[in-house]
Amino acid sequence: MRHATAAATRIQKGRTTLLLDHPFFGSLLFRLKGRETSSVKTMATDGVSLFYNPEFVATLSAPELNGVLAHEVLHPALQHHLRRGGRSPVRWNKACDFAINPLLLDAGLILPKDVLIDNRFRGMSAEHIYNLLEEEDEGGGNSQQSEDPQESSQSNSNGSGGAEREANAPETPGGFGQVLDAPVPDDAAGQSAEEQARDWQIAVEQAQTISKLAGKLPAGVERSLEGAKEARVDWRELLRRAWSETTPSDYSWMRPNRRHIWQGLYLPGIQREGVGDVVIFVDCSGSINARQLSLFEAEVRSILEGQRPDRVYVAYFDACVHKVDIYEAGQQIRLMPVGGGGTDFRPCFEWLEENQVQPQTLVFLTDLYGTLPKTAPPYPVLWASTGARRAPFGQVVPMQAA
Repeated sequence: MRHATAAATRIQKGRTTLLLDHPFFGSLLFRLKGRETSSVKTMATDGVSLFYNPEFVATLSAPELNGVLAHEVLHPALQHHLRRGGRSPVRWNKACDFAINPLLLDAGLILPKDVLIDNRFRGMSAEHIYNLLEEEDEGGGNSQQSEDPQESSQSNSNGSGGAEREANAPETPGGFGQVLDAPVPDDAAGQSAEEQARDWQIAVEQAQTISKLAGKLPAGVERSLEGAKEARVDWRELLRRAWSETTPSDYSWMRPNRRHIWQGLYLPGIQREGVGDVVIFVDCSGSINARQLSLFEAEVRSILEGQRPDRVYVAYFDACVHKVDIYEAGQQIRLMPVGGGGTDFRPCFEWLEENQVQPQTLVFLTDLYGTLPKTAPPYPVLWASTGARRAPFGQVVPMQAA
């Protein structure tokens, strides 16, 4: 009991200290309700509660406690509790820690020893780091495969949004503050994920304003917050929208819009012309991991099922075009990369010209690192990009968070 009382007092003092010395973290920290628990070895948050083990708090010096509290609140500030999806909870926690710990150290905060820090990951989003860790841990295997046989029982989903729920955080080596999934609302008063994301976004903007007025906005945090916004963008929707814009269409009264007929409204429907050839180039230089390839393949299949093009060319390239598979209308595509050298995009366009293929849509799956042509071709080009580079022409659909 003495440990618990002392822990609560120290945490309250830490909140106040952060509010004065680091107002960005301190102002956000008051959004989290402190909850003592023995089910978490250190600390954890789900964006609503700050779970803490009093025995762990007792091991920390005052500066370390302040650093851990800032660490915890930076998770929901970057919306890590809403971004895990189907990823492994253990690896997701590690990736999130690698993403935020440099920001805390750069801000002058003190963290416990053996903190997860690696300069390779500086400036990267948690999703990007996760993909790199996955490649190292599993050689690019299935990201949803558990790293620990007990992980399925350690899922960090909190179930209902009830006040009495217990945290169940995955343990990560070097981790001292876990991020849990946002609680699922159990009644009409509970917030949806979209509402929680919006509320945290507003709170973060207010905290930024307070910190700027005090001249104490931490370096690098603003860039990371922008990265969090980008990571929340649905690349699938962007890809579908961009792809649909490459398909010729017009409005026609011959086929009225059935969506509005039940209201007695007869409006023209969209009439799409036949889709010709679609060409997909897959970068085989090693920049695309298995998870991204699988997600991209599934989405492209779904798009093509609705379009039924005459032919689909799937070509694999790095510094040259290695292999081309041709699928006739209705055949299901399958992506099986070959190659693995440097990247040069020019041979792709040369292959199309030499083989007299004029695509309705040309799609690249790539990180955009390599030699790019300077002149745009006479057909639309989409770049599903896992990197951060810009393209000299065409439309880029960012897939860094995939």
